[in-house]
Amino acid sequence: MARKFNRWSFYLCFLTLLIWLNLIIFNWSIVPAYILWSLAATSLIFGKLGLKDKTNKRAKFRSWFTIILSSLFSIVLFLGVIRLIFVEDLFQITHSPDGNYKIEFYLTNGGATTSFGVLGKLDGPLWFKKTINDDYHMDKADVEWINEHTISINNHILDLKKGETYSD
Repeated sequence: MARKFNRWSFYLCFLTLLIWLNLIIFNWSIVPAYILWSLAATSLIFGKLGLKDKTNKRAKFRSWFTIILSSLFSIVLFLGVIRLIFVEDLFQITHSPDGNYKIEFYLTNGGATTSFGVLGKLDGPLWFKKTINDDYHMDKADVEWINEHTISINNHILDLKKGETYSD
């Protein structure tokens, strides 16, 4: 049984890493942060249970590697979930004229030492989201649809069909 926990913890940790890298590289959120965090936490628990597998050095290394990596993932993702709960406030939702695009705007506030910012997140299929606008030192979103797939956000024109984004 320990051998199965050892392997499954490694596979879950690897899956968490792939989904996280996809989020970082492509700006698309494939799964909500709390699901990613629960994958990392499950991988950590399975890794601890898999420590009993002492068949060879590779199995022991895999367990320790999984425990260390999934611990880091759990901590970072937990802080990310806390950030989503307390730092981002939804203040505006807009739809394209044909109804194909929905963009949610969040006001971000990092506390006393940072300025406000505006995040624009494009809703995709299922729970996928893509950050298309990240405007720092801004506390409002002046939104105007130019056509069905082109939008002007605070005088930054983005063609959503081409996948354009803006980050300040």
